[in-house]
Amino acid sequence: MSGTKRIMVDETAWNSAQRAAGKLAQVQRELPGMLENIRRQNMADLNRVQTTLSRRQDQVEKDLSALSANTRQLEAWVGVELRKQADALTDVRKETRKTAEQLRRDIRRERSERQAQIEKLSERVDDLKAGRERASEVARALYQDARVMHDVVEGLPHERFAPGRLDRLHQRLADAGRMLQEQEPAYSLATVQQLYHDLSELRADVQLLETEWLRTQAEALAALHRVAETGRLNAEVPVPDLPGATVDVDHWTDGGLSALLAEIQERTRIATGEQSPLTVEELRAIIVQVAPGYETRLDSLAERAGRRVIAAQFRANTAEQVIDALTDQGFAFVEETYEEGDFRAAHYSKLRHHDSSEVVVEVAPHGDTGMSIRVLSYDDERSQNRRSQRAQDLSQVLRQNGVPVGDATDAGVEPAPEERDFERIRARRRGAH
Repeated sequence: MSGTKRIMVDETAWNSAQRAAGKLAQVQRELPGMLENIRRQNMADLNRVQTTLSRRQDQVEKDLSALSANTRQLEAWVGVELRKQADALTDVRKETRKTAEQLRRDIRRERSERQAQIEKLSERVDDLKAGRERASEVARALYQDARVMHDVVEGLPHERFAPGRLDRLHQRLADAGRMLQEQEPAYSLATVQQLYHDLSELRADVQLLETEWLRTQAEALAALHRVAETGRLNAEVPVPDLPGATVDVDHWTDGGLSALLAEIQERTRIATGEQSPLTVEELRAIIVQVAPGYETRLDSLAERAGRRVIAAQFRANTAEQVIDALTDQGFAFVEETYEEGDFRAAHYSKLRHHDSSEVVVEVAPHGDTGMSIRVLSYDDERSQNRRSQRAQDLSQVLRQNGVPVGDATDAGVEPAPEERDFERIRARRRGAH
């Protein structure tokens, strides 16, 4: 038998005792100033979106001023509707998407009515020379309008929101130009009209998709700002059953809060700016999955910190009980310390008997909330019976005091001399032994 005895704590019973001792630390989400900080950041993001969309629409309208009068009237109406869409930044996203789809239907309906008028003109091309001349005039005007609209779309982020569509229309535009030169323009009226409408539709689609992306980006950033601000303002959380006591969440989670905030910061960096590579689907995932996941992790960190604080306090109380029990056995207290001087780590106490024998007791964490106890006996006589009885007496005292320990077991090794060197214990890193 050796001089190292181990007393294990029933972890299930121990965790139950901890839960009974008090509530877990909790994240506070209504702290003074927090909601105002979040609101201010959200408004900054929304103002940025409004500025971007307004600047874009101003440039588009300037470029569209080169359209023919009839076509310009239609595009002016579309522009008004797009501005309304861009200004509706406070709408619920589901309702906003419905409005966007309704706008697309309205544009198509308006274009269909105008297309029907031109088709009637096209049907009369063979009837009268005057009809052909009028149709040719309209075809040439629409072709020029198509060129203007092509250039407008080229200045929009079309490859991001409608990849490949402008390339196909560019080829059709070139083909239409050749047709107008090779035959009487009147006979190309329907082709040119469809080309213009497809370009105009692409313009509206790109602007609507950009508006949706920017709005969704603002919502995603708002969700990330909220959880980041919550984390920063909950760096210390109160312990419910210890009035005035707070828990340093980052300290008691071994840097877990710092790591989470760094992750949120990096996600925010990627999602920020007009050149963010994230798709609208990825931005929506931030809103409905990623940010709520961060909130859950923040709750878990606060709870973990609270559990570890309570566990450390229980270990300190247990160490006091061990010291009292050994004092009753004739030992005198010599000194105590924590590994690396850290309250989160193992507690060591040294006691000396009048016969010069010494006992070192280690009360160490086991996981976040568990606990293990080692009794290290430094006896010249190495009386096995006395060592075993000492450990069993300690187990009995702890059980009487409500600590759910089992019977002591022999570790099978003599305690190392350095385990009684408290200067070395204070200096070594946690878990290094």
